[in-house]
Amino acid sequence: MRSLVLRSVVSSVLAASALSSVVALLGWGEYSNWKGQVASVEKSLEQTAEALTQHADDLIEMSRLPLSSLIVEIRDNQGSPDLQEKIDELIMRQLKASPTIRTLSYLGPDGKLVATSADPHAIGSDYSERDYFQYHKSSPFPLAVLGKPVKSRLSYEWVLPISQRVVFADGSFGGVVVSTIPVNHFINFFRNFGLGPQASFLLVRGDGMVLARGPMAENVLGTDMSSQALFTDDLKKYPSGAHHYRSRNDGIDRIGGFYQSTRTGIVGLAAESERDTFLKWVATAKIRWFYGGVLLLVAALAFLYWRRQTGLKEANARLLEAREAEFRLLAESSSDVISRFDENGIREYVSPSSRNILGLPPEQLIGKSVFANMPPETLLIVKAAAERMLAGSRHEKFVTPHRKPDGTEVWLETALSALPAPDGGSASRVVAVTRDVTRHKLEQDALDLLANSDELTRLSNRRLFNIRFDEMMLSACQGGHCLSLLMIDADRFKLYNDTYGHAAGDECLRQIAGIIRQCVRRPGDIAARYGGEEMAVLLSGTDASGAQDVAEAIRTGIEALAIPHENNGPFGRVTVSIGTATYSARPANIVAVTATGITADNDSGEAGLEPEGAATAEALFSDADAALYKAKSRGRNRVVAGGKPAVLLRSVN
Repeated sequence: MRSLVLRSVVSSVLAASALSSVVALLGWGEYSNWKGQVASVEKSLEQTAEALTQHADDLIEMSRLPLSSLIVEIRDNQGSPDLQEKIDELIMRQLKASPTIRTLSYLGPDGKLVATSADPHAIGSDYSERDYFQYHKSSPFPLAVLGKPVKSRLSYEWVLPISQRVVFADGSFGGVVVSTIPVNHFINFFRNFGLGPQASFLLVRGDGMVLARGPMAENVLGTDMSSQALFTDDLKKYPSGAHHYRSRNDGIDRIGGFYQSTRTGIVGLAAESERDTFLKWVATAKIRWFYGGVLLLVAALAFLYWRRQTGLKEANARLLEAREAEFRLLAESSSDVISRFDENGIREYVSPSSRNILGLPPEQLIGKSVFANMPPETLLIVKAAAERMLAGSRHEKFVTPHRKPDGTEVWLETALSALPAPDGGSASRVVAVTRDVTRHKLEQDALDLLANSDELTRLSNRRLFNIRFDEMMLSACQGGHCLSLLMIDADRFKLYNDTYGHAAGDECLRQIAGIIRQCVRRPGDIAARYGGEEMAVLLSGTDASGAQDVAEAIRTGIEALAIPHENNGPFGRVTVSIGTATYSARPANIVAVTATGITADNDSGEAGLEPEGAATAEALFSDADAALYKAKSRGRNRVVAGGKPAVLLRSVN
């Protein structure tokens, strides 16, 4: 009997111990899961804050550029009777080039509004009491300054002013030029991240002054938060990280991530409500709690289940560890750089060969985004490949330049392969194999240069232009993209040769070609010498307005060379005339697209083109050539757009 009692007691103790162990395990698991959830939210918010800060940096930098142009225009035309007209003209051009700028204005030395992109009836209004005007009037600081947010009298909204001092040629104070960015722009940008209903953000200047807050809180804008823990504690330790706080504006406890820009010193803080984070976690944890309750009611089965699951997890872990070891062994034995990226493009693994090929050790690359510090030209190529993989492509290959830390430039061939998603979803990780193909690329470039470039101008030759013209036209037809053609001709060039000699004529063509190369720099575009003094430019994915902008940039750039040409009246310098034509697309039923036209599937059996223009290279060339003739006949030194754009009817099935 004692034996039975003892055995029962022992069994009860063992059962209680097992139950306690299960409870403790479940409790610890949920605690760890919660901590992991918080850490994940912190990291995500830190990245959001970084994106927000970098976006603010870019907008502020773009807003500063028009100020410099406006100052130059004011100085160059000081005292000119048409100063007002020239400033207004320049303001309109700058706003067109910088759509994020809300207003662009010039305040005279007395603080009165001289010119503005906003309400013209406000001209003459007095802004001398504005902080930024008083600052520039009393300070010789020459650079642009990001000021305190103000409510604009012109647009009647909260804006961030970026202002710069104007100094006349005699050194006297010439007033202030101001560009503004709407605070609501940052609020709308933040909404795109899709955070919780009580999410908020702050943009704060390096000295602690609040620049923007979302949701909008006007009482917070322009206040000083340099005495708060974010500035007194966190930012003194790290430029980015997590920050938990209670909002002074609405009293909500929030989990935040902060990031301070190294370019402007601006601090971004993105935050979610702790309550919202907890509720999201609870929503995902309920199912676990349900099964946990079932396991607690049937302790024996729960214990066996736990043992079985533990065994399976250990087996899976061993299998994953073995596969990881195999992967690393293969990668570290290869002379190529083998990298693995997660769904967000963050490097998870980089093989040791990166030291030789990239000039960087693996530890400097792991954990970094593949897009970080990437030159713009390379970024376009890599992002295009990434987008194709997101659309379903399993393999991509491209060649890009790379500059090592020691300054050596190499060419790299990278092959991307998508790994299956563990959950069967569409998102997947990627393995990249990168090798040095510098020697092959240089040899190929040398051959291509000999075969496809014009010896005098270093532009593409007519042969390559004709090949690329057909390819780009076919691609535009199939993809429904825009394609623009520019025909450029030097005005009265025969008279230039007769007057200055053919050697001077050759040098003149070289300088014209140099300006064209400066204006046509995208990888997908092509500029060629079509014949004699005539040049041609193809702009992929560019509409009529974009083609007009590029053509005007070429024309003004060549005119600015100020090459003397006494027989080119009334200009007295070398100028060009430019004709443009654009092909664009519109919906219809398409059966096939060819290099010479388009066949359609419709009730009438007619081809899928409207009378507005033919979707062929010949038709586009004819329109551009006719526009060039019009530019010549209308006085030269001008840009004329061809008639109606060629129209492709795209499939709506």
